[in-house]
Amino acid sequence: GFHGGNILEPSMGVGNFFGMLPESMADSRLYGVELDSITGRIAKMLYPQADITVAGFETTDRRDFYDLAVGNVPFGQYKVNDKAYNKLGFSVHNYFFAKAIDQVRPGGIIAFITSKGILDRKDESLREYIARRAEFIGAIRLPNTAFKALAGTEVTADIVFLKKRAVPMTLDRTNTPSWVQTDLERGKWISYNRYFMDHPEMLMGKMAVSYTHL
Repeated sequence: GFHGGNILEPSMGVGNFFGMLPESMADSRLYGVELDSITGRIAKMLYPQADITVAGFETTDRRDFYDLAVGNVPFGQYKVNDKAYNKLGFSVHNYFFAKAIDQVRPGGIIAFITSKGILDRKDESLREYIARRAEFIGAIRLPNTAFKALAGTEVTADIVFLKKRAVPMTLDRTNTPSWVQTDLERGKWISYNRYFMDHPEMLMGKMAVSYTHL
């Protein structure tokens, strides 16, 4: 339902998402953040009309400002030093979700490509954090070859779609959304998010475990 407005791409690289912006969203105001100075300066040259900050996401703060946050967020076990979020102890990809939720306006949309750890991790604390602050619209699970040609990596990734709540909700046993939970698929030793079990059509492929013999 998004047609235009203030668009944020954090960790934007050279701005691939800006480059693929549909014509129907061409009147949007573009804002980008990129930590690497070389790719950030390239993005500035490619998209001079955009407001691009060449620095870490932690240096920016426009709360309740963006209508859409979109991008391929970094993932790893390291943490970002941001005083407003340090107490959460989130790793970098969790941090990007938490901060993006605060940066979009109530009713704003977040569409992030991320590792499957966001939805499949057995620890539900991050998903509970998100569910209190945003409505889960849905997700698409990409095959592990989706980034092989572009980045030379084989990793299972998801596109996660969220809509920020106007007021955070309180979760309890009666109202916790099913997507917060992971479960073990019957007949297989594969644990993954309940959303994909209930909506197998959102899987671009089939979940399986493969073993590499060294």
